[in-house]
Amino acid sequence: MRTFDPDTLDLRTNYHLMISGIIPRPIALVTTVDKMGKVNLAPFSFYNGFGSNPPIVGFSPAFSGRTGKAKDTLLNIQETKEFTISMVSTPMMDKMVITSKEFERGIDEYVESGFSKRDSEVVRPPGVMESPYILECKLQDIIELGGKPGSGNLILGQIVRFHVSELAFDNEDRISPYKLDAIGRLGLSWYSRVKSGIFEVDQKQRLGFENLPGFILNSSVLTGSHLNKLASIIELPETDQEFMKSIYGQLENELHTLCRKYIDENEMTKAWQVVYVLREMHE
Repeated sequence: MRTFDPDTLDLRTNYHLMISGIIPRPIALVTTVDKMGKVNLAPFSFYNGFGSNPPIVGFSPAFSGRTGKAKDTLLNIQETKEFTISMVSTPMMDKMVITSKEFERGIDEYVESGFSKRDSEVVRPPGVMESPYILECKLQDIIELGGKPGSGNLILGQIVRFHVSELAFDNEDRISPYKLDAIGRLGLSWYSRVKSGIFEVDQKQRLGFENLPGFILNSSVLTGSHLNKLASIIELPETDQEFMKSIYGQLENELHTLCRKYIDENEMTKAWQVVYVLREMHE
């Protein structure tokens, strides 16, 4: 493994190391207006949620690494204290890339990219009509993170309206990640299509390591991975007396090895029968 000290690296290298490993990152397509009402649209991938009561989102427009100047998004929010965030879905990809270019202040990126404006209810900046998920936000705080070229400015906003497309809900009236079809940002010119890598983890309460017997936790045969599988069951299986009788008489180390074998074969019920026999030996 290579180790890097950011204090000894240049801005470009530090930036590359961050965007290559902090992945995938959601993309905030941020709309702001200046005090004259001129609209700006720009994407930011240093973005996430930071609380739900009240609902807070944050993103970080950096000062230009070349000139050290603030971007239009930051300047507009400093002036008007509000913005919208539109999620980027796969059909929006090409137009979103256009908005990432550096246009002169006052240029309407909606016009340049071909996106359409959706009027907001509470704030002045519009949302992106093509987006299936839009947040209207009022500024809560701006935290300056260095004040140098390339330094970030953490903008925290309180969500005052959620707008979610009817087409994004599944048959159980839940927002579906498949239907949102969001895009994530990776390093360099790489992106990811979120729905291509979705998997689900059962959120039911697990047994937990704290409920494993000490003779199992201290086993010299079972690895952390084996213990994790034993601790991940939702409820203990019932005892199988016939199976337990078939393994009585084996030495303790042999039983630990047998338990490991069943875990490796994903035979968790049998693995726990071995644990039950070991428990009787320790009582």
